[in-house]
Amino acid sequence: MYAVTFSRKILLCAVAIGLGALFIRLGFWQLDRHAERSAGLGTRAERIAAPVLEWVRPDDVPADTAGFVGRRARLTGRWDRAGEVVLRSRTLNGRAGAEVLTPLLVGGDAGQVVMVLRGWLPAPDGLSPDLAAGWAHAPAPAAGEDRPDRVEGVFVSSRDGRGGQPLRVEISGRPHLAIAGLDLDLIRRESALDPSAHVLRANDPPPDAVLRPARAVETDAGPHFSYAIQWFSFAVIALGGTAILLRSSSERKTP
Repeated sequence: MYAVTFSRKILLCAVAIGLGALFIRLGFWQLDRHAERSAGLGTRAERIAAPVLEWVRPDDVPADTAGFVGRRARLTGRWDRAGEVVLRSRTLNGRAGAEVLTPLLVGGDAGQVVMVLRGWLPAPDGLSPDLAAGWAHAPAPAAGEDRPDRVEGVFVSSRDGRGGQPLRVEISGRPHLAIAGLDLDLIRRESALDPSAHVLRANDPPPDAVLRPARAVETDAGPHFSYAIQWFSFAVIALGGTAILLRSSSERKTP
């Protein structure tokens, strides 16, 4: 009987030590993630405080995104409403809908294409929002006036996962590309657009607009620190609980 009990104790200790080591490793991994996010937020704060970029001509648009994510910008050109792309199946406060990604030709008709994440629109099927309603708040030019379009916002990462299976959805008699994620390569392959590497998240629309703000830009370090505390707590429970169990067992056997 003593041999069996002793073997069980050895097994219990081995399992507790293994779990404790795993939980501690996961805790430190979450701390590393917290440090990375915190450092990124510091860089983003510096960029958001930098002067607003003004892109007016096609040659204002650089070839890569190095140092631009998080920078504020004001773009001037022409909206390509016919080329709007739908980011499908995006919910907001429990409502089904989609986000609208609109090309802006910086500098005019022959300008560089910058995709602008303008906001969210309701769509019961998550696929075919009323794109025209998204322009209801846009100021209309006066009769005979040919003024350029302008948009202000913040550059966001152009890597938002894979676009999934590209779909064609007809909205107001015009076909539009609908994809699952912000995937510029897929947009290039599946449309006549040749977007630059930059994506601008437009400033929030007016509160009374049908178009609602797009996904929020991250402003904190996320839940990684609290996750680390949880993993360390699990390690303490595994090791401490095992120690208490073994001690209680020994005390019961002591005459």
